[in-house]
Amino acid sequence: MIDKITELIKPVIVSEKAELIDITYRKESGSQVLRLLVDKDGGIKLSECVRLNQIISRVLEDSGVIAEDYVLEVDSPGVDRPFKTKMDYARAAGRMVRVTLNEAILDKKEYIGRLQDIMDDSIRVDVGKKGIIEVPFSKITRARQEVEF
Repeated sequence: MIDKITELIKPVIVSEKAELIDITYRKESGSQVLRLLVDKDGGIKLSECVRLNQIISRVLEDSGVIAEDYVLEVDSPGVDRPFKTKMDYARAAGRMVRVTLNEAILDKKEYIGRLQDIMDDSIRVDVGKKGIIEVPFSKITRARQEVEF
């Protein structure tokens, strides 16, 4: 079901210069909920989420792919969500990130620092006094952007 829905809505999202980050379809509080997390360079605005909701709602209704009643939610993924793709890292370039590792680098399994570079197999993070460390993607168990004040 998710694959069919994704196939139908992805062209709409791309045409709005956005990216589908995540999609879930599950029962919540007695109702089926189709939740789409979308983002774009510079972040996505509420008005853009509303527009996408309207367009995607029509596309799904016309297709008949979902036979039961459901609620459609188009949301921004939020700043503190875990990174899932290389594009997530690219969007956070130059920003503060928290990286949790499955194996220590320089005797630590977690770093907070400024994301410097995204390479094919790793990232480079400026962690302050210890300088810039290179972290292979294979050692990352969780990474997310840190909110800066």
